[in-house]
Amino acid sequence: MTPWGRVGSNMFMGSIKQLARDRVGKYDNERFNELTGADEQEGWLTEFFSETEELELIGSKQNILSIREPRTVGRVLREHSVSLIRMRRANVIKVAVSQLRAEIYARKTLAQNGTAMWGVRSGRIPLGPAELDPRRFLTAVKTAKNADERILAFRPDLPTLDIDYRQLQADPGRIARYTCRWLGLGVSGEVSPGFIKATPDDLESAVPNLAELRAALARSRMAALAPMFDE
Repeated sequence: MTPWGRVGSNMFMGSIKQLARDRVGKYDNERFNELTGADEQEGWLTEFFSETEELELIGSKQNILSIREPRTVGRVLREHSVSLIRMRRANVIKVAVSQLRAEIYARKTLAQNGTAMWGVRSGRIPLGPAELDPRRFLTAVKTAKNADERILAFRPDLPTLDIDYRQLQADPGRIARYTCRWLGLGVSGEVSPGFIKATPDDLESAVPNLAELRAALARSRMAALAPMFDE
């Protein structure tokens, strides 16, 4: 489960698949973005986790904002004895900046290649410095903050592993191997992350008009989040 985006989930899922490549499994990526009704989501999730014959690993990634009825989703997960992994990035300022830059990168790759890429694959050139609209930035911060609060509140009675973005960035291979052991998979080896960090921690180098974003935040009701710019 992810809060919204920009928490390293694509890199994490790719690493898990590499380590478990010899296991028979199936994976799904954010299907709830397409299935927007509560009944649709419940039906799909029930079917997805019911088809387990000959499968050793089943993985479904969803973002918390796409879930219409969290209690219902929690119940379905309990009924199928699903283990929950919650991914979190507490710095909602950097989540917002990364999300807006990802939107720019997606539009750029769509225009260039016909396919919108939301993450930067290893070996590809990431987005360079790009100005961001202050009003859209404030909206993104509000959304990221809401998502963070909602994922913290999503606590069904399930085996739960929390993964912090900073831990994942520091050593994605170690986190992936630990997760596989936590899931009961006897796997080992090294991983080659398929995605790279798209936005540097030094926001000054990525956002030329960062001063405008700082000023906009200072005038908003979220001014207390300002220290996150430099964390």
